[in-house]
Amino acid sequence: MPLQTRNVFIDTEFFVKAGLDFSSKTLESFKDICNDGELNHITSTIVVREVKRKIGEHIGDAINGVNSFRRKAKILTNSNDDVIKNLFVPFDQKEIEKHAIQVFDDFLDESNTTIVDLSNVNGNEIVEMYFDQTPPFQGGKKKNEFPDAFTLLAVRGALKGREEIYVVSEDKDLITFCDENPRFIQIESLSKLLDLYNAHDEDRSKFIKDYIDEHEEEIKLSIKSQIQEADAYNSSTWEDAEVEEFSILDVRDFEPSIIHIDDENCQIVCDVEVRYSVKVTGPDYANGRYDREDDVIYTFEDTTQEEEGKLEFTVEIDLSYEVDDGEFTIQDMNISVQGLSGGIEFSVEETPYEDYR
Repeated sequence: MPLQTRNVFIDTEFFVKAGLDFSSKTLESFKDICNDGELNHITSTIVVREVKRKIGEHIGDAINGVNSFRRKAKILTNSNDDVIKNLFVPFDQKEIEKHAIQVFDDFLDESNTTIVDLSNVNGNEIVEMYFDQTPPFQGGKKKNEFPDAFTLLAVRGALKGREEIYVVSEDKDLITFCDENPRFIQIESLSKLLDLYNAHDEDRSKFIKDYIDEHEEEIKLSIKSQIQEADAYNSSTWEDAEVEEFSILDVRDFEPSIIHIDDENCQIVCDVEVRYSVKVTGPDYANGRYDREDDVIYTFEDTTQEEEGKLEFTVEIDLSYEVDDGEFTIQDMNISVQGLSGGIEFSVEETPYEDYR
């Protein structure tokens, strides 16, 4: 399918789902393509403010996590180890948040983003959309319906003539809006859009996707190995419960998207679903003794829970190759599962949900 337009709008939730990581290869590639004038990123003042608010929330959550660690690890406060001492160095939350927002501002500047305000949005049209319950209004229950409506109409006002625009979003209301407004073309992810953009290099794209398809099992084994080698922790209401062991039972089929391609290298991104088994052990509160005076539950034994479930990871694949007289030769393939440095979060409770029913 050829690229239908060079205009692109990215929904706030896509940035959030991407972990607000503006140095990721997908966003870096998008930024470079926009900087070269090959794609045109259009957004609204609402989206900019929403993303900055999300950045502030994420920084706050991260700092709360650090403070929680410091409270629980007071025994290390006077350590002479430089690495451990750095964990207790005071920091300025506002300064950190300011720096994080600047990273986003730099992304907007370097991608030559067009930011449209709401001055040309017809308020009467918004009101009519609301009372007629036309997309993105779907029942009037979501708090972001009005911001979405203002944003979509502001973006529409930035289009010239019969121009179209890709809308990178998985939001059901925005998808419905695109279905009913042909100039708005919904696409589920930025990597899919970049894959579409890079498809104009047909020979390289075909060779690369054929190579990935032929080496799918090798890639799956690497993904499985990397995940199983990562640290893991239990994040649930079951206090002091720890992951004893986990394993990856299956790596599902995936669809690669080429986000960058040149004469020697290409970068591929794919979302991969894995099925896991995890064993978590923690205090046996169910059979503990509650001390009303101290308001604590004293436990005497540990108990173990085992669960199976699914997780999704973003995987980046770097391929380097040589082209000689039209023949491609792969020089190297590097596979990297993203988001493992902070460990894998499981959520296993002492008493499974079905036991309450």
